[in-house]
Amino acid sequence: MNDEATRLLTTLISPWTTRAICTATRLGVFDALADGPRSSDELARTLGLQTEPLARLLRLLAALGLLERRAGAAYSLSPSGELLRTGVEGSLRGLAVLYGEDYFARAWEHLDEALRTGAPAFELAFGTSVFDHLAAHPAAAAIYNEGMAATADFMRAIPKVCDLSGVRTFVDVGGGNGALLAVLLQAAPDARGVLLDLPDVAAAGSTRLSALGLTGRYEAVAGDFFAGVPSGGDLYTLSRTLHNWDDAQCQTILGNCAAAMPSGARLFVIERMIPAHRDPTLALAFDLHMFVMTNGRERTEDEYAELLAKAGLIPGEPVNLPIGLTLLPARKP
Repeated sequence: MNDEATRLLTTLISPWTTRAICTATRLGVFDALADGPRSSDELARTLGLQTEPLARLLRLLAALGLLERRAGAAYSLSPSGELLRTGVEGSLRGLAVLYGEDYFARAWEHLDEALRTGAPAFELAFGTSVFDHLAAHPAAAAIYNEGMAATADFMRAIPKVCDLSGVRTFVDVGGGNGALLAVLLQAAPDARGVLLDLPDVAAAGSTRLSALGLTGRYEAVAGDFFAGVPSGGDLYTLSRTLHNWDDAQCQTILGNCAAAMPSGARLFVIERMIPAHRDPTLALAFDLHMFVMTNGRERTEDEYAELLAKAGLIPGEPVNLPIGLTLLPARKP
């Protein structure tokens, strides 16, 4: 088989390798190796699994660079495998579990029909939007929110690369479980925060913020950013929110933010933007995924800047964040 065919075949089997990683994560393989190398026999006994098929899974995980083979048929975690453990800084465990959810695969199965009709593949598969689906399935919503919070490394970078001095009030629009607002409040101890999201999500965010010792420093507001945004903040954030929506819907969200912002207030748009001068594969894959799930899209920096300008905001210079994300600042004149 020639190199091009091998490369293509390796790409085609990626759904299998993704499922293998998700399964190993859910079963606790990476957590069980936290204290050092173990053999497939030891892992099988610990996890209640069959030794022979587990050994085959471990062999594949090692080939994928997530485990390292040791003497005596033992395995240990590689640096990438460490990122699939529970509770370690920068862990992507929640994201690995999320990407193994069946509704992702079922939505992608309708891509052909979505390409013919223009309708979101998720709605073709389930007859409802992904947000309504999650609202009706609390267990799935919990996994989704945990997956979104798993990429918090980029959040911790924001206070290091952006000036937060002088901010009295943060407003996190569509702030989910409050992970970003928590980072901002911890970096600016004299500031307070407002978390805006749908009622169930805002309630979960409030619980998380209180558990982090931030009681009294925030307000969780149940609302819809298509209807309006809390006013009077110094810094507004839209983190991985706009890519869920088409341009017209984004314009409504940004218009509501602009209307709520006093003169001089800032807005941070945080998205995985399609790059002009480096490999765009990750962003383009997410772009198609957004079409499948919500009929949203990833955009270039220029496209986001144009949306901001139409909302009456002045875009600033973009800042690169971890995991391929970009922060595009804007201010209200």
